[in-house]
Amino acid sequence: MMVNKSGWTRTLGLALMFSAASAHAEQGEVPEGYRVAQQVLVGDGSVLEVLEDLRITPQMHADSWGSALDADSFDASADLENHPLLEAQARLIADSGEVLAQKDLGYPLATVEKAPINGLPAPAFFLTIDMTAPMGSYSGPATEVLVPAQNQLDPLRYLAETGEKRPLVLAETGKAAWKVVPANDSATESIQQVSSAPAPQGEDFVTTYRTYRYVDGQWQVASRQQPGYWENESEFPQPSAFP
Repeated sequence: MMVNKSGWTRTLGLALMFSAASAHAEQGEVPEGYRVAQQVLVGDGSVLEVLEDLRITPQMHADSWGSALDADSFDASADLENHPLLEAQARLIADSGEVLAQKDLGYPLATVEKAPINGLPAPAFFLTIDMTAPMGSYSGPATEVLVPAQNQLDPLRYLAETGEKRPLVLAETGKAAWKVVPANDSATESIQQVSSAPAPQGEDFVTTYRTYRYVDGQWQVASRQQPGYWENESEFPQPSAFP
């Protein structure tokens, strides 16, 4: 059975959202203007945190996710004109309370959750940053695959077909989607992604199908393209479409 990332991410994400790991609730001094929106245990005693502007309530986060945070959601006391919204931050906190890594995420909303991917040397997590713009179909949540025990808050890198190492970031937009696919003949799940974009020349579209697999100790990608158009309102492509 194929796992639909879009479905389980919102279900699992909302279930975890704004709940703190009680044993670590007091860890790490929270920067001024922020609140701890989410905490997820990594497994080695450390914690992944998402910090958001304290003016963004949990309900506002849920209502705005995937549709762009609207200034009309705030009342006058928020004073956005003089104090613009702070961008979300991700932090990795040690069991001792030490901040091991911290980074700005560039947008106000983000979530973190354990990735349903087995067979890796260390647990993987999905850090999703909501990059949705008010208009257009090429923006939306972008998910970085993290392995904190190895790379802290740097995205996992995969081996591209060109031989380059690139960050593993998965887009969910009006013209892109992805899924985690259960393992068949291996111990590790793979990831399929589909995306459409205008062809380099002319007015036609081209659709790209990618499969990310964990092979010989590293993530690799295989891809193929074909003329045509795919949008997120359609059903996710059949497995046979992916290399």
